[in-house]
Amino acid sequence: MKKDNRFWIWGYVLDQIPGKVQFVSGNTSCSLETAAAYLDCPNVFWMNSLHSLESLNDAQWEHLSHLDSLVCGLTHIEHGYEGSGDWQLLYRESAEKIARMSLRHPNIKGALIDDFRCPEGPSKDLSDGELHVINSTLKEINPALKLYLVHYHVTRTPEMLESCAADFDGLTLWLWHSTDHFWKGLYEDEIRALRRKFPEKELIQGQFIHAYGDAGGAQPLDQMELQCESIAYQMDRGRLDGWCALQNGWFCRQDHRKQVEYLRSYWEWYRNTRTCR
Repeated sequence: MKKDNRFWIWGYVLDQIPGKVQFVSGNTSCSLETAAAYLDCPNVFWMNSLHSLESLNDAQWEHLSHLDSLVCGLTHIEHGYEGSGDWQLLYRESAEKIARMSLRHPNIKGALIDDFRCPEGPSKDLSDGELHVINSTLKEINPALKLYLVHYHVTRTPEMLESCAADFDGLTLWLWHSTDHFWKGLYEDEIRALRRKFPEKELIQGQFIHAYGDAGGAQPLDQMELQCESIAYQMDRGRLDGWCALQNGWFCRQDHRKQVEYLRSYWEWYRNTRTCR
């Protein structure tokens, strides 16, 4: 299979196998590095540090050391941090740790704020000034690092990001409720608007293989098919810079096998039928 640096997996490294990862019921036997190998994916959003700063360590990194690009989650969920000021302190502390670790491990290419300014999220009150501090903390230690934000289609608009555009480098884009109406009509309009508004930013489209925002369970196959067709269309037109599947914890589940196999087959077809000269 041809290597394509536009493809990403979002997930978690397992400390023990089988083990528990966030947002997956029960235990799983598929660690992040295994999912990346299965989908022949050179880049990952490494999210263990989202929940615990201690998990950002060399022992975990070793499992991902062969990959091209790692983006680490900025910690916003950890025991002992409760007030909004504490969340902001934790963001800055994790930004500093990620940046210093990147000096030892150059395949760490950036950091990410999950659920950026979502109404129920820890960063809901994060100001432009505080985002600037986080971005500056990263880049003062390692100027090559990038800061990514999670941005949701439909519920969040490009205009909501205008005032802080100087302090992020890329967006990962997600749709909580997958519908025909969105993918067949609204999606292209949203991608065009984001590309016009932020021509220099990386836009990486995320794809849930588990239907978190709907009835739960595996994403319906008809939605998987529609999502893949729509994302591929935007990739071909240069409006997207990447494509990310979430997440490895579901990959080994029998009830998600068809979704994982469909995505694997689609990515293989996509990457090997576009001639690059």
